Amino acid sequence: MKPCFGYIRVSTERQGDGASLEAQKDAITGFASQNNLQIVEWFEERETASKIGRPIFGQMMKALQRGDAEGLIVHKIDRSARNYRDWSLIDDVLQLGIKVYSAADNLDFGTRSGRLMADIQMALAADYSRNLSLEVKKGIYGRIKNGIYPFRAPIGYLDTGGGNLKAVDPAKAPLVRQVFDLYCTGDYSITSLTEEMRRRGLKGFGGRLVVRRNIETILRNPFYCGKMVIRGKLYAGAHEPLITTAVFRRVASIKEQRFTKKSTKHQMLFRGLFTCGGCGRILTGERQKARIYYRCHTAGCGQGAIREDRLDEAVRQRLSALEITEKDQTVLSKDIQKWLADDGQEELERSLRLRISDAAARMDRLTDLLVDGALDKPAYELRKQNFEFELQQLREELAASDVKHET
Repeated sequence: MKPCFGYIRVSTERQGDGASLEAQKDAITGFASQNNLQIVEWFEERETASKIGRPIFGQMMKALQRGDAEGLIVHKIDRSARNYRDWSLIDDVLQLGIKVYSAADNLDFGTRSGRLMADIQMALAADYSRNLSLEVKKGIYGRIKNGIYPFRAPIGYLDTGGGNLKAVDPAKAPLVRQVFDLYCTGDYSITSLTEEMRRRGLKGFGGRLVVRRNIETILRNPFYCGKMVIRGKLYAGAHEPLITTAVFRRVASIKEQRFTKKSTKHQMLFRGLFTCGGCGRILTGERQKARIYYRCHTAGCGQGAIREDRLDEAVRQRLSALEITEKDQTVLSKDIQKWLADDGQEELERSLRLRISDAAARMDRLTDLLVDGALDKPAYELRKQNFEFELQQLREELAASDVKHET
């Protein structure tokens, strides 16, 4: 009996758990017994044949090239290869005298007509895979155009089936909002925020408590403010946002250190605020014996130093003369409320509409720059994203203003 390898394959783990692999194995075993062939080793793979470089398939080809078996039996042609590179590997072993059999197709690779039919079937299988890939991409793009995110739901949302909007997770969504709210305070680093959210019980995928990577992903994902970034492009989502665009932009600004100061070794209350009365140079703060002093370091100035607590007391005394009395506070509060109730709201809405019009005009000019070649595509996409975030934030503020005005 001629020693042969048996190769069985499915495209996904789910298919492998069903009857497909067993059915292939039974067909190959029956074919081998009818044709005086012996299966000396089975090669089982759960990988699409469209993919080049399947590990199990590669191991089997190397074993055949070493002469570990005299033949190869597959269930059908499309089980062995759906791309021309892998098909060329089968051609290589045929050139070495290895016999290749297809149990279901009953093709004789040793004849010209049999080989031609096998080549045609492989070409049809490759074309089927390409067409399937195009259809899948077309379906994904169609969902994206309709504002539907076609991939796994981020933390804080739930998958509701293909073609449906992601639903808000009632257990995790409030905690995700807290991630943004806490980070916006400026009091948390990514590490400390991760520890806090673990303490509060926020879990990621698989029911495990979140790690730093999860928090970083949440903070930079515009999905939470109603946008979707797919392959570097920004799309409008139809799902319910958890935060406003203003909050998302605030987080991005904090991450870029626009709103937060870098921590220093010694926190000095009046750093860079006071000048020397003698020479006019900035006083330098320094810590000595657990106290902070501000002194002039200009050579020959001769001015002394002042302790921070005494300077703080002097500042408070001067500012106390500027304090608004309770009576004045009441009058000012009433005047401000009256202004807001009368003309303030209308002026605010007018300002927002003008800013929206200006942002839209700037986006149009941006497109002109791209068409004229003054801006490359990556720079255009980046600036376009910034403008779209700005426009969405302004529209949200205008919508909130309209609601407030109606009430």
